[in-house]
Amino acid sequence: MADASVSAIPLSRSVAVGGLALNLRDLRPQDATAVVALHRQVFGPGADAPWFAWKYGPSTEQGVGQGVGAWHGDALVACCAGLPRTLWRAGESVRGLQIGDVMVHPDWRGILTRRGAFFHTSESFYASRLGAAPGRPFQVGFGFPSQRHLRLAVLLKLLHDGGSVDALHWPVQQAPDLTLPWHWRWRAIDPAHPRFDRVADAAWHTMRAAAGRWTMGQRDANYLRWRYALRPPVAPQAPARYRFFELTRAWPFAGSGLAVLDLRAATACWLDWVGPLDWMPMASRACRLEAARCGATGLSAWASPPVAQGLAGTGIARRELCAGFGMPLASDLHPDQSTCSGWWMMGGDTDFL
Repeated sequence: MADASVSAIPLSRSVAVGGLALNLRDLRPQDATAVVALHRQVFGPGADAPWFAWKYGPSTEQGVGQGVGAWHGDALVACCAGLPRTLWRAGESVRGLQIGDVMVHPDWRGILTRRGAFFHTSESFYASRLGAAPGRPFQVGFGFPSQRHLRLAVLLKLLHDGGSVDALHWPVQQAPDLTLPWHWRWRAIDPAHPRFDRVADAAWHTMRAAAGRWTMGQRDANYLRWRYALRPPVAPQAPARYRFFELTRAWPFAGSGLAVLDLRAATACWLDWVGPLDWMPMASRACRLEAARCGATGLSAWASPPVAQGLAGTGIARRELCAGFGMPLASDLHPDQSTCSGWWMMGGDTDFL
């Protein structure tokens, strides 16, 4: 995961919301129990101590996440947090902040909504982290809010409305039309295998070189391992949540790409692709084949507009809006960079799928 060479501005201040005092301050390691409890209350089961360590732990193999919490006495009532994410645009790296875990205790959602716990926590987090270099550790923030959250954040002048991300759906029952041409190969690859880093880094190098004007998050071996292989299981002894597959072409030239799939449900989920962008139609066919082999009835994938464009003509049965795309106004952005039409993003660019 990325690290920041510029520290965030230390934050600790008090505000009044509905006549009640809230203390706003940076999250600390000892806040793990409170963050997990609020996350479970807002989003349901799924967060626990290993999840917090994976996401917010400070080591190089952890997420190095950070955030701001709003406290009423000893109770955490709101939180806005994010993960460092190296972004690439036109061949240059940009320090990004992937926004997540934006949550407000149910008892505080209706209190002065326009300047309530949600506003103060989010505004404080963005203002203390985002902006032009070298004064701020991160230059660009982005996230995948619900449409309701996005509308509220735009109203409060916290986020740009960057558009939406769609879920694409393919059927997988028609196996006869899903064969791969003879010169393509598809096989599982274990992130613990010695050649995984070489394959992943080479695929990422090819992908980054082809990105052109699009903005995309770094997808090297270190990131892939943290995002997928090191994510704590949903339960002890549970089967792997994510599986990696290598797509290769023996002719006319050798090369590799990596796909990440979640094959546990009736509708398999294609979370990520790393490799040549013009291979995506063939990768989608291989993913459908793998889903069929695992007994799934369908395949889905989140797709920003450039991803959807690259998958046009691949037999998509339907598409539906699945998330908004929001960018904090505090980001150091040109106006033409504030929509997702120029961002190459899939479901793996979230932290929750």
